[in-house]
Amino acid sequence: MVSAELVQAREFATRLRECLPSCVDAAALGVRSKAPFQLLCAREALIWRSEELARNACDALERADLSVAALLTRALTENAALMWKLWEILDARHTHSPQELNDLLMRLLVGSRKWSDGPQAMQILSCIDRMDKAVPGARAGYDSLSEIAHPNWSGVAGLYSKPDPPRYLTEFGRGLRDTQGTVDMIANALLGSLGLFELAYNRIAEAMPEFLAELEPL
Repeated sequence: MVSAELVQAREFATRLRECLPSCVDAAALGVRSKAPFQLLCAREALIWRSEELARNACDALERADLSVAALLTRALTENAALMWKLWEILDARHTHSPQELNDLLMRLLVGSRKWSDGPQAMQILSCIDRMDKAVPGARAGYDSLSEIAHPNWSGVAGLYSKPDPPRYLTEFGRGLRDTQGTVDMIANALLGSLGLFELAYNRIAEAMPEFLAELEPL
């Protein structure tokens, strides 16, 4: 039976799909600063990634592929945290010099941990902890997903085995244990992450006209 949370998550994923942008036009922004273009490019790439993750997380939950669902939902929580960080940067733009703002946006847009001589990617746990300060429980949900995403007990033996001590054996397979609690946890985390992503995404759109009005026009 499909839960109410999963139905809502599917509706969120559908809304994301309906909002997917095809481009960001720098000239149409009408300002000399590169910051709005950088910010919007990071934002729109994140919505494309999030739609794909959300759609497939819903599919995985419906199939009871819980490892896959947890991995995808955990990645979506990271996307929500990065979108939240992008919103925070925009909201606090007046505290940064143009160069500092450029450096922060470039870290979000092209950051990597692979090349030491380029912009460094954001530390994702720091971003999640920042989001958790505004929305308590975000980090706890992420940690629960990580227990399944990593090859810990919850994501390996806890999902695919069941010991039978009287017979001195362990059975392996899917659905050997009651996994309803795990299903509910993943569905709730998926729904919560989608809600946080959408909130930050929309707040950025609301703030953009004021941001553009502050900048030197073309």
